[in-house]
Amino acid sequence: MLEINKPLSDYKKVLDELLFGSGVVLFKKVFDLNKINEARDIVNKFAENQDQKESHFNSEAEASGKIHLQQRVWNLFGKGQVFSDLITNDIIFNVISKLLGTEFFCGSYCASRLLPGSLGQELHLDYPYWDFYKSETFPIGLNSSFAQNCQVTIPLDICSKESGATAYIPGSQKNLHYPTQKDDLTNKQQMIAEPGDLVFFNGNCWHGASPNNSDYQRAALLIEFLPKYIKPVEDLVSYLDKDFKDNSSDRVRQLLGLNYEYPKIMDSSKKLNNIGIGYKTK
Repeated sequence: MLEINKPLSDYKKVLDELLFGSGVVLFKKVFDLNKINEARDIVNKFAENQDQKESHFNSEAEASGKIHLQQRVWNLFGKGQVFSDLITNDIIFNVISKLLGTEFFCGSYCASRLLPGSLGQELHLDYPYWDFYKSETFPIGLNSSFAQNCQVTIPLDICSKESGATAYIPGSQKNLHYPTQKDDLTNKQQMIAEPGDLVFFNGNCWHGASPNNSDYQRAALLIEFLPKYIKPVEDLVSYLDKDFKDNSSDRVRQLLGLNYEYPKIMDSSKKLNNIGIGYKTK
């Protein structure tokens, strides 16, 4: 894992690490702790007062009756302004714009809260979709030669070995396939981070939450970023009212896909010809 402790102007080594290195980059002390604590309070409030929400890769926890210790809070755009503030950070936009293109989308924005005793997840990947183990449903020849996903974690609590920091297999993003028991998993490491830090990792990289063996919760914001042509995992727009959409910043509108006109109903479109190099140069 590449660790960066100071402002960065040359992002080449970040992109190289995500694509060809360990697959994980940690920026230290990026966020104001007041913002982090505000987000943490909101996440805890929702987690404590809502029914159990959908989560993934927790078959062991479900079988053992501990699924309730692994909580999710979804649709964070609609849960408070602080979540829009955090996701539009300059470092995030600089890295993701260079990796996935300048019109990238947000595919999912949620919080994961692991309570003491939670069992963690099976190792998995997030690109090209969570269900990549159903390989027959994806195109032949799909590979990791270029990025089509990037994940971001913003810790709200201490992410330590004991508290269940996300485990990963360094370099596993280089050869796209879903991890199985036949794969070499001996080099498992963890994304150790603190509140205020910012973690990027390649969605191809095999990863999963670790068991929380501490006596405190481990909450973090989990963000999926996608190129503009991939269908998002989470429907982020339908939750939001017109006032939110009309008053969002340009960055939030981009993340929600509101600045991109597709898909659209072509039969009712008033535009006659607005695509092509020739059109653009006029």
